[in-house]
Amino acid sequence: MRNAVILLLAAFSAVARAAIIRTGGVELPTYSDPCKRNDKDFSGCVKRTLQYLIPKFSKEGIPQLNITSLDPFYLNEYLMHFEATQIEGKALFKDVYNHGLGSIKIVDVRSLVEDPEQLELEVDFYMPKVISNGKFKGEGRIGQMPLMGKGVFNVTSYDVTGSWMLKGNAVELDGQRYMRIKDVGMKLDIGDMKIYATNMINGSPELSQMALTFANQFWRVIFQIMMPYAEEGFEKITRPILNQVFLEVPYDQLFPPNRK
Repeated sequence: MRNAVILLLAAFSAVARAAIIRTGGVELPTYSDPCKRNDKDFSGCVKRTLQYLIPKFSKEGIPQLNITSLDPFYLNEYLMHFEATQIEGKALFKDVYNHGLGSIKIVDVRSLVEDPEQLELEVDFYMPKVISNGKFKGEGRIGQMPLMGKGVFNVTSYDVTGSWMLKGNAVELDGQRYMRIKDVGMKLDIGDMKIYATNMINGSPELSQMALTFANQFWRVIFQIMMPYAEEGFEKITRPILNQVFLEVPYDQLFPPNRK
């Protein structure tokens, strides 16, 4: 699900840079007119622009920013570590392909941008189906059942809904006002999930099947346990990405006020 928000980040960065022709020595295409932050329909403008850009980026990427096609989204390697009462372990995922991110629908955008000293933005999104497949290697336990295996996996998530949130405060750099992003958050919910994996317990097909059956039966409990760890990792990854945009271009250029 983190990759879905990376797609949103790419689109949102382009929304912010919409009227910037050259920045950091890179010439960027002009996707649309920038959204004026004190317009009554600023939130609607961001929603429409995001929805326009996401299908475009999911197929074409953004070559000027070294962003390749986002559907499927390829992840070379990802390490996850989690620890709770009923589940703990660590897993390394490699050569992961995520399909369906281009189907993101922007449901709603809420914003507080009138105050030039602060920014608050929430984006609600929906995806009907996301499929992730790749290789894994992990160890840990579910309840009293030990897990240690290496194989391939396929996870299909249905009716994925989520909210992406960010907050920022104005800072002055070289005599100009910029917006520094201080808080980034994510909330996710899934309607249903189907999990497939091979060799979850090395050398024991029977125990591996038991572990897989357990994971499919109690996927929602596992999902809720792991979400806090996912949210923490999400914040660490996405805040620097956003600040690469917000601290590079003055705020009045990112989201200019309406001078009319």
